[in-house]
Amino acid sequence: MFNSRKMNIESFDSHYNVPMKQYSAACINIPLKKNWSDSWCALPETFDHCLDKILHFEVRPRDVFVVTFMKCGTTWMQEAAWLLLNDLNFEKSKEKRILERSPFLDFIGLLPPGSGLELDPLKLTEQLPDPRLIKSHMPANLLPSQIWQKKQKTIYVARNIKDVIVSSFHFVQHGMWKGDSIADYVNNFINDEIHWTPFWTHIVDFWKMRNESFIFFVTYEEMIKDLPGVIRRLCQFLNRPTLTDAELNRLVAHLSFGKMKDNRQANLTEMMKETFPDVPENFQFMRRGIVGSYRDELTPELQAKIDTWTASVLAKHGLTEKDIFGEL
Repeated sequence: MFNSRKMNIESFDSHYNVPMKQYSAACINIPLKKNWSDSWCALPETFDHCLDKILHFEVRPRDVFVVTFMKCGTTWMQEAAWLLLNDLNFEKSKEKRILERSPFLDFIGLLPPGSGLELDPLKLTEQLPDPRLIKSHMPANLLPSQIWQKKQKTIYVARNIKDVIVSSFHFVQHGMWKGDSIADYVNNFINDEIHWTPFWTHIVDFWKMRNESFIFFVTYEEMIKDLPGVIRRLCQFLNRPTLTDAELNRLVAHLSFGKMKDNRQANLTEMMKETFPDVPENFQFMRRGIVGSYRDELTPELQAKIDTWTASVLAKHGLTEKDIFGEL
């Protein structure tokens, strides 16, 4: 059972194909205790018809979930975790796209009408053998409730806010948000009017649960800095055999940004163009993958605006950005 309410966004006509709403759900089994019924998330109103299916998704004992806010290294982590769960079967990974090997639950509310069942995440997950690796951008209280009831293994990846804003600004050009002004996008983002916002609530809730035995919390920046170390920890979390040096080196090479961008089964650029009619010709699902690249696109004024907003939000939790990410 979920709650929903309309959003008053003046820019609907110019920036959104589908009206946006806010959704929440009370989940009594989440380890972090708060009023989850009052923890809202912005989503298109198409979720009116499918959010219950996500909340009541049937979880199998060996399921693993990858949860992130969008553009936080989700696909990177999916590819790493999928290969660990499948005994480093690189040949098998070449047979299907990552969205088929590791379905995106939220896709059920985002697919355009008439797109067919081949990308329906519920159908895909039904057909997958165990262990299944399942992706979502949902905040804690809009994830399948059985994750919390069964303490299902969940990998959470966080990324610094300014890189997320720039990366998601380019990503949403496929039709989730229409506009060419990054200043307008920043305003919509910090006002919690973009898909899956509010951003900081999403991250802080999982950061506060990072010590739960079934949650693996890591940052994109840590993956950039020490991918071998992250993979070793991930092996332990997933109860996989310790990798030999040769296996680890091969996996790290496979997961390099250049290899991932060239990998048609991991880089979803072509799939996005085939599926969504509004995707521009120059759209790139994977763009740069560089920490701090926001400096090339955000003016000093926009950076200061985001920093002020961030400090204000995190102060309510007694936190700073450094507490979560360390030195950026």
